[in-house]
Formats: sequence, structure tokens, C-alpha cells
Amino acid sequence: MKVAISTTDGIEITKDHYGDGKFFLIYEIGDRIKFIEKRENNSPEEEHGAKEKAKGISAILSDIPVFIGYQFGPNIMRIKDKFLPVISRERKIEKALELLRKYENEIKKELKAPRGRAIIMNEGGIRFVEVKDTKDF
Repeated sequence: MKVAISTTDGIEITKDHYGDGKFFLIYEIGDRIKFIEKRENNSPEEEHGAKEKAKGISAILSDIPVFIGYQFGPNIMRIKDKFLPVISRERKIEKALELLRKYENEIKKELKAPRGRAIIMNEGGIRFVEVKDTKDF
């Protein structure tokens, strides 16, 4: 399962909206966690929720089904039907990757389900949330 983590420093998940990170770290989650590559976020600078921003990020990460972020803004409405947004309440990338391994089966199962939901994960478990409006997650 390939995932893309939004970051600015490579240590923590971007605190602001997913699209505000300078880079996306791509990992393969399976028997082990394997770093694949770092992609620059060269999507256009736009206001939060701008359609062009969502299109740019979708193009950069078109081959990655799972987006890991600390917070998603209004564009979650544009990505939720094509990608699976996972909101990590753990900002340290290393810890978030451990949680991904811990909940890998549940996340893979959700990937096979109809789109439109997001996952919120923390050390205590995961929660599936219907994405129905543009509020920040």
C-alpha cells in the first residue's frame, strides 16, 4: 500500500493543511515500511480550498491512493472520492508510520470500499468519518 505524507522538514507531518507541505514523502507499507521517494509540492500557490490546488496535488500524487496528513482543509471534498485521506493525530512521521503498520489491514479494507470517507488515527485506534462538508479535519 503506497502512502504520501505531507511534510516541510521530513521529521513531522505538516501542521497546516495537507497541501501546504513543501514535500510529499512516499512510502510502501507492507511487511516492512519502505521509503520510496520524496516529491516536491510544486502545485500552484492558491488560497485554501482553491480547485487548482487540489488538481495540482492530485496530479503530483495520482499513483498514490492514501494521503496522510495532520489536517485537511476544504479540498478534502475534492480528493475524498479519488483518494483516501488519513488524518494522523501523531505528527512525528516515524510514529505515524508505526500507526499505519498497526492499522494496515483496516486501511486496506477501506481502500476497497466506496470512497467518500476519511480515517482519523491515533495510538488509541482508528475512526471512519463520512466527509460531508468542507470543515477542517
